[in-house]
Amino acid sequence: MVANVKYYVVTIVSIFLAIGLGIFIGFMLNAQDILSSQRDDIISQLEVKFDYLKDENEKVKSESNRIENENKKLNEFNRIVYQEIITNKLSGLRVGVIETNDDYLYSDINQILDLAGARVISNTTIKDSLYSDLDKLKETYKTIVGKEPQDVVSATIEELTQSLINGEMSPLIKELTEQGLIDISQAYEEGLDYIVIGGGSKDKEDSKYKTVDKTIIDVAKKNQLQIVGIEQEDVKNSYVDRYKESRISSVDNVNSDIGKMTLVLVMDGNPGNYGVKPSAGSLAPTINSSVEEQ
Repeated sequence: MVANVKYYVVTIVSIFLAIGLGIFIGFMLNAQDILSSQRDDIISQLEVKFDYLKDENEKVKSESNRIENENKKLNEFNRIVYQEIITNKLSGLRVGVIETNDDYLYSDINQILDLAGARVISNTTIKDSLYSDLDKLKETYKTIVGKEPQDVVSATIEELTQSLINGEMSPLIKELTEQGLIDISQAYEEGLDYIVIGGGSKDKEDSKYKTVDKTIIDVAKKNQLQIVGIEQEDVKNSYVDRYKESRISSVDNVNSDIGKMTLVLVMDGNPGNYGVKPSAGSLAPTINSSVEEQ
């Protein structure tokens, strides 16, 4: 009797286990079908999105090529137009160009001014070595001038600017040129009507602007001489905000054809702060009637 009960219990448990196992296997098979269906749906959706992105990429490439070709045409047009606008615009104007450090070169400014009819009296580059050996500069200044100023760099820049304006190189500037601390392309032999200063630097140090650019600006204003500050678009440390604070005109994109044209228009009597940087009031001056009549 006991044996029969155990048999029935084992049999019943086996039956339930078999049923449970069957249900589990059936569920797993059904789940695999569901997962397979979901996987196929996901793959289908990804294929649709991939095709969409591929089409969009082709559209972007096509638009990019169109814009690039359009820019080439505009650049060529600007090159032609700016030459027509600035040719002989500054006839007879005597200009001195000063690069306030070694970081950025503005040698092509001469070509622009020549095309505009101006006469570049001299190109001056203030070498970084002027700041690097202050003891030597102080000794030279004291030997030639006879005294030692409180700020020898500012005092030197003031004398350089005054020499350039007067058209006569002082003994101190001659000596510093011979020492290679200042680079001057032509001797100061004639007075000026205008000064162009090329600024901007590669570091965040502010002392160069205060001791050099600001001093040049102050001396020019003292002599009632017009002055404009220029720089390239890609300078790391821009000076144009400070030029604006000093209330002088500026062009912050002089490396472009538009910037070159703007420089000439500024020097022709259209003061302001122009270019592509936040401090600029506009891209370029409004071309006045005298330009339109040419």
